[in-house]
Amino acid sequence: MPPSGPSDDAYRFDDLRALYVNCTLKRSPEISNTEGLIDRSRAVMEERGVSTEVVRAVDHHIATGVWPDMREHGWEKDTWPGLYEKVMAADILVLCGPIWLGDNSSVLTSSPS
Repeated sequence: MPPSGPSDDAYRFDDLRALYVNCTLKRSPEISNTEGLIDRSRAVMEERGVSTEVVRAVDHHIATGVWPDMREHGWEKDTWPGLYEKVMAADILVLCGPIWLGDNSSVLTSSPS
């Protein structure tokens, strides 16, 4: 923890925005261990003034593919374009997910990049 006192302003980051993408396999409102870890990290950031937001990927219809909006390429739904705007507006992007047998969750590895 940084020292407290007059220099606390040096540890303020009020102009930064962080977006957490929770790639748990569990849909809301099911309890996610990944969310618990995110909550701890968010608390640290928010304590220092960072504005945070969490998106749970499985709660959205994110089409897989190579185009920015897969609705233009045969998919009925694709919420990625709206989420992409949030990604681009963030100064900090934190991709979070469970590790299963030494690998990331399928939600994390199949999401658009």
